[in-house]
Amino acid sequence: MERLKRYLLDNFEQVFVLFVLVTVYIINYFMPQKIAFINFYFLPVIISGYFLGVRRSVLGAFLCILLVVSYAIIYPNLFIMPGSKLDLSLYIMVWGGFLILSGAVVGKQHEKLKMEIKQERHLNEQLLLSNKHLLNARAATIFGLAKLAEYRDEDTGAHLERIREYTKVIAEELARNPKYRDYITHEYIEDIYISSILHDIGKVGIEDSILLKPGKLTPEEFEIVKRHSVMGGDALKAADSKMEGRSFLTLGMEIAYYHHEKWDGTGYPKGLKGEEIPLSARIVALADLYDALTSNRPYKNAFPHEKSRDIIVKNRGKHFDPDVVDAFLAHETDFRMIRQKIYKESAPTKRYEPEEKDDLSQFYDYRLMSYLQAVGADKMDEDENRKPGFYKPLKK
Repeated sequence: MERLKRYLLDNFEQVFVLFVLVTVYIINYFMPQKIAFINFYFLPVIISGYFLGVRRSVLGAFLCILLVVSYAIIYPNLFIMPGSKLDLSLYIMVWGGFLILSGAVVGKQHEKLKMEIKQERHLNEQLLLSNKHLLNARAATIFGLAKLAEYRDEDTGAHLERIREYTKVIAEELARNPKYRDYITHEYIEDIYISSILHDIGKVGIEDSILLKPGKLTPEEFEIVKRHSVMGGDALKAADSKMEGRSFLTLGMEIAYYHHEKWDGTGYPKGLKGEEIPLSARIVALADLYDALTSNRPYKNAFPHEKSRDIIVKNRGKHFDPDVVDAFLAHETDFRMIRQKIYKESAPTKRYEPEEKDDLSQFYDYRLMSYLQAVGADKMDEDENRKPGFYKPLKK
């Protein structure tokens, strides 16, 4: 039974044409004046042409003619014509010719339409393939650019690869939240996956003497480090201005500017608070910090997932958007798996061992600064003269 059902579904057009033909044959068989109903045979022929093409439509027309001729020979009295038998023969010949012609015309149109659809499908496939290649080239170029920014810092390992995966997991979970369902689209998730790796692109403007310093930074040096968010945001803003509408660079710009902002308004560069901070930056802020906590640095070993999770939960509503933390907690197993899959052990040649009296906030790591602030180990945001930034984030 299942095999029969599958056969009927796979050959629906042929079965349908056969059904119509049999139906017309039965109707014609029981009609007393058969010649009055022979035009019913146009129906299976036209349907056959529409579904099956010229060849099968013409074969169907010949089959119908054969049935009618056999009727005329076996039951000549049922084919009453006003003239002689020659008139009946001529009528059937003309009728049969039109039947074949109708099937051929409809079948030809079917094949023409089928060819056009095939060509259009092929063009669409080529367009999709070209678009895919273009997107892959774009993603590879962006990744190379971001990787170049990480090149001087050997301790970051596969940071970029992990960041974009963490970001995607959080964004996909937030998309299920009714609050963000209309804002986080499939395109948004694709764009933030690409643009998240540009969060620290501005550090290319930080000199090596500070960027690669193994010891603690002076307050002046740390202020220079903090400029990387503005420098990166400015660079992406300039690039985004050359494009029409919002793009992945728009998200990249938001992220570069504001991924060091905090939910309670104590971050930098502008001290934005709550939903003043673009959602993209709030997502990357957590992904960035989680990766920093669970990775080796010159002055610390990687924290286990559990400790990192506890630090993030402790700072829910302080450092991080509560919704983003909840999305993280819903998929912390995915975070652990991503870390295990992509993690590359960093092997710094020299570790600086700070003394207890040292202010840990002065050890340069643009990600760990967030952690040190979160656990209250620094005072680096106490500058009352900090000027607000100049860029207004894009609103939803």
